[in-house]
Amino acid sequence: MASLSGVLRLGASPGERPAGGSALLAWGEGSSPFQAGGEAQAVVLGPARQPRGDLARALAAWPGGAETILRPFLQAGMGFAFAVWEGGRLTLGADPWGLQTLYYREAGGQLGFSDRLADLTRPGEEKLHLASCEHFLRYLSIPPGRTLLGGVRRLPPGEQLVISSDGVTSQPFIPLGDEPAGGRGEARRQLRQTAGEAAAAAADLPPGEPIGLLLSGGMDSTALLALLREARQGPIVAIHAGAGDSPDRGFARAMAERHGAEFLDLTLTAEDARESLGWIVSSMEAPGGNASAVANCRAFALARERGLRRVVSGLGADEVFGGHRKHLLAPWWPWLGRLPLFIRQALARRASHPSLREALAAQGGPLEMHRAMYALMGEEEAARLRGGLARFAQVVRPEDGRGNPSRYPLALLQVDLDQWLRAALGPMAGTLAAADGLELALPLASAPMLRLSASMPLSWKVAGYTGKRLLREALRDFLPREILDRSRKGFTVPVAEWLRGELAGTARELLAPGKVERWCLLEREGPLRLLGEHVSGRADWGLALWGWMTFSAWYDRFFPAEGGM
Repeated sequence: MASLSGVLRLGASPGERPAGGSALLAWGEGSSPFQAGGEAQAVVLGPARQPRGDLARALAAWPGGAETILRPFLQAGMGFAFAVWEGGRLTLGADPWGLQTLYYREAGGQLGFSDRLADLTRPGEEKLHLASCEHFLRYLSIPPGRTLLGGVRRLPPGEQLVISSDGVTSQPFIPLGDEPAGGRGEARRQLRQTAGEAAAAAADLPPGEPIGLLLSGGMDSTALLALLREARQGPIVAIHAGAGDSPDRGFARAMAERHGAEFLDLTLTAEDARESLGWIVSSMEAPGGNASAVANCRAFALARERGLRRVVSGLGADEVFGGHRKHLLAPWWPWLGRLPLFIRQALARRASHPSLREALAAQGGPLEMHRAMYALMGEEEAARLRGGLARFAQVVRPEDGRGNPSRYPLALLQVDLDQWLRAALGPMAGTLAAADGLELALPLASAPMLRLSASMPLSWKVAGYTGKRLLREALRDFLPREILDRSRKGFTVPVAEWLRGELAGTARELLAPGKVERWCLLEREGPLRLLGEHVSGRADWGLALWGWMTFSAWYDRFFPAEGGM
């Protein structure tokens, strides 16, 4: 399989490098750089980690033209990564959703990089990055730019890393901009047009080749089905993966029939979770804290069996256009943030949900209050669970050293992208799709859709009890009344239910005190205490338990009990 890897020898430690010194690059064994007549060399991995020699040659001929050359992927919302070597300078870049991964490690006067974490690990020498582990404890995700290993970093999605003998700098690859939109009607028209263009780009396959769609039965995937049918007359395979009692199954089947798509129905079980756990960890090279990974594993495996090359998903629309329930509170944070902290803390003590308690008591302004809504475990609960060195860790803030945009709606979007889409959903879906050899497209979160969202005031996204407001209006003609009017909680995998039944035994094995003690992060009996509270019905720790089960499997892989890594 192709890779994107190499070692840049810088000749001295960062503090000792002379300005204008020399740097030498050695490409990795699996990398095949292309040149285009000059000295520049380039490697491009497209969706599904496939080498794209045509794009690499174009990038070597025009090293500064990455955004133009990779526009088809940006238009469709598809993953990619690239490296350009020119004039003693190496530039690394990746897509803005986190679908494709690039890791790097700087030590001993050289910088190694690879699209696979295992290529950069040092058996017997690795240590956990405590701040990232604390972030995982609270949010069940890994912040952009980090890994759980102390010596290895990940290229932040949507950024370029420029490395030379002068040092390492980063810059936005796809800047969102800070220009407010014009009129609401014109924005709605642009949104409708841009969504259609993104879906058409995602559907750009030979006429007779089928394209897959993850069809949940909700607004986003239903609109995508209609947009795909508008863009092509070829076969569409709609895949629905849900629990046996899912109320969405009937809606998904009806929408597939309405648009002439083949409907494939998958019923998820606890056995699916048990069997997919190892695959999730080995594919992601990280804990799969989001339980929707189980559904993705089943759906992508079925797509591969059916011979599909590309699968379209509505992933990202909630983060980009304000579709989560937490977004309904976003307009209130600037006002609540002006209240004295002691009043907000008093309100927090009355809140029933951990994330709301954290948000009301958060310090740092409305953005920190919104970020806290992504917490799956409050500080009080986390303090009961912490052990070892984790007691001294601080949560990584993705914006550290970068700053936030000046407009509140754009700053909120940055938090949504960094805290969830780029930190959890994108890496999970992108790596699992690639592991099955599939190209994954996210049209509703494409680069043009991102830029449109960045220009909108918050009131166009959220009003009262309605999220994704302008997106609903723009796509209304594609959505039947029963989809628009129905109340839906969003796609969920019933891992909490499984952990009270068939999956409890697997949880006890992976969260055994002997395993937990090796991590030096949690109280050795802490996870099993959570499991006991969960099984008894006294609390719902389903998502947290699943996250730490995947962490346990990941830790065993990268820190085996005997021998090296």
